[in-house]
This record gives sequence, structure tokens and C-alpha cells, in this order.
Amino acid sequence: MATVSFGVRVPNSGPLTSVDNIARAAVEAERMGFDSVFLHDHVVWSSEMHRHHISSGAHEALSDDQSADFFESLTTIGYLAALTSRVQIGVACLVMPMRNPIYAAKQLATLDHLTRGRLIAGVGLGSKASLESSEFDVFGVPFNRRGPMTDEYVEAMRAIWEQPLASYSGRFVSFENAEIFPKPLQKPGPPVWVGGWTDHAARRTGRLGDGWVPGWLSPSEMARGAQVVRDTAVEHGRDPDAITIAVEKLTVIDRDEDAAMARAIPTVRTSSNTYERDVDEIQFALDRHIFGSVESVRKRVREFVDAGVTHFELKFIYPTIEDLLSQMQLWAEEIIPEYR
Repeated sequence: MATVSFGVRVPNSGPLTSVDNIARAAVEAERMGFDSVFLHDHVVWSSEMHRHHISSGAHEALSDDQSADFFESLTTIGYLAALTSRVQIGVACLVMPMRNPIYAAKQLATLDHLTRGRLIAGVGLGSKASLESSEFDVFGVPFNRRGPMTDEYVEAMRAIWEQPLASYSGRFVSFENAEIFPKPLQKPGPPVWVGGWTDHAARRTGRLGDGWVPGWLSPSEMARGAQVVRDTAVEHGRDPDAITIAVEKLTVIDRDEDAAMARAIPTVRTSSNTYERDVDEIQFALDRHIFGSVESVRKRVREFVDAGVTHFELKFIYPTIEDLLSQMQLWAEEIIPEYR
């Protein structure tokens, strides 16, 4: 059986975000035996998305006086690198079209050293999570060019990581003989995981990525997408077995099934009705995430593992940090040992 690993999304955004809570979640994840901690990324956020795109915390933790705080991912990774020593630290995913790839390559190489080779560099196209999303407008990035821009930016970063005098020529970025050091500690560079749940994202992974980390896919959809990744990798002369198949999953675990579902459903309903998803039936979300008693969670994890998943990035739903730590402990005691 392939090695299966587990990571925790720390609250660098959401109703419970704070420096102390980010640090506490990361340190406790390492202590409990999780394999990784993850942050997510946006530069421009909004009050609407704060209330309807909850990736950290819970619907019940929202209040009218909260600002839409979103701690920048890469600088926060540098902070967590100094607080931890074992867990991998990843971003899932950098909104790549908003990042200058030359500067991002420098930042990620530096972070790879600061983490002592524990960095995972997730990249994504970005999306309009609400009708009022303005990130692309603020940066002056054409929304309909975000796919080819991301492809070029990844290639350009790899050129910088791998070439002593780096050169790259593309439609969106070009440079010659750029001497940029240090090179990443991991060779040829930190693993690049591609976000997105479409076939386009799966094919991008097969062409360019070291991992695929989609969100809202069921086990059967994951199995199909993983095959697209593998087939594309083979078409491009790459080793499909070297590509990590990961998932981002909302989760609630409890000893009691009803208590778990009562905790999950309000936040799932809120997060399901965003502009980018607009899910009409709550069952659609329940079929694609991991909620319930220990036995229900164990069964659902096995379904994803059987579909080819080897890494879980867990986005716990929690009204307090104490509840997050309690759920993490239950995962660590009841689920993770089955895959050790």
C-alpha cells in the first residue's frame, strides 16, 4: 500500500484567524503526528468572501465586527518554519497569476531553506469566489489568461531553480541570464502541487506538477481525475508514480455521528452557496467531504485511498480553537495510526 499522509489547514484566514491561532494549530499538528500543515492564499479578499468562503473556522464563529483578515501565505510559512521542525509546510494554493514568477521563485527558494527542505509549493489559477471578487482587477490580470499564465510562471520558476544563469522566453514572462541564488534546498526544487478539480487541472498536473490537490471531488471523481493525471504524465514522458494525488477536504469528526453532522452542516451550507460552486443540494457537498463518527470518517478516508489518494489536507470545521485541537487529537488517535 502506498504511504498515506495527513495535513492540517491552519487558520491564516477565516473567523478565528490570528497569529496565535495559526501558530498553535501548526505546533499542535506537529506534536500530534500529522505530516504537514497548509495555508491558503489570496492577496485581495472581501467581507463577503469572509462570510461565505470559510476555509478555517466555522459559520458559528462569524460575527458582525470581524474584518476580512487574511494573513499572507509565504511570509507566514517563514514564521512557521521557525516554530516547527518536522512537518512539511505547504501553500494550497498560491494564486499564481498574482505573483511575479521571478520574485516568487526567489521567495520559495528562500522558504525551502528556512523550512530545511520541508516546503510544498502549491499553485493555482485563482477563481472568482464571489460576484464582487476584485483580485484580478486590482492586479490588472486578465481573468481569461490565468491558465496559460500559470503554466508559464511555473516553467519560469523551475528555470530559476535549476539553471545557474536562468533564461526563459514566454508570452507573459521572459528573462535572460538571471543569476538568482540560493537555489532551493530540495532538488530540483520544492514539489509543485497543482490545485483545481477540473480535467484541465489534472492535465496541467500531468504536464507540470509533482502533485494534484483538488477540493470538491467525490472518491469516484478522484479516481477518474487521477487517471487523467497519469495518462497525461505518460504522454509527456513523465513518471506517473512520482506524482502525489492529494485532496483538500472539509472535515468534522466526533464520537457521535449526529453531533458531527450538526457541527458540519451550517458551515457546509454557507460554503456551498458561493459564486464559484452554487451547490443546490447539500448532499453534493456531503458526498465530497469527510464528516461523521470515527467509523464514518474511517470509511470515507478508505474510499479516497482506494481511489488513489495518498495525501489529505484537512480543513476542519471548528467554532473554537479548542474544538479544532480536540478534533485533531481524535484524528491522530483513531485515523492516522491505520496508515502508519
